[in-house]
Amino acid sequence: CEALYAELERHGVKITIVNPGFVDTPLTEKNDFPMPFLVSSEEAADTIAKGLAKGKFEIIFPWKMALAIRFLHALPHSLRFALTRRMLRPRQ
Repeated sequence: CEALYAELERHGVKITIVNPGFVDTPLTEKNDFPMPFLVSSEEAADTIAKGLAKGKFEIIFPWKMALAIRFLHALPHSLRFALTRRMLRPRQ
């Protein structure tokens, strides 16, 4: 996305990446795995709107999920995938 941003910026096109955590919707209600840091759809919409108004390149929310994502991306792929699989195990 960074390359696309750099390429299109000179043409006046802005790119924004939105990386939400889990948002409480009818779709997520069907999930059978834990959804940490679940936010309401209203909170998600408000966060996205504020990020767009500020011209942010990347909007990640909630902040606890943003921190977790940044931590995971610092790990080797094999460890990152193992942790992700563990977090997404179905509830028992």
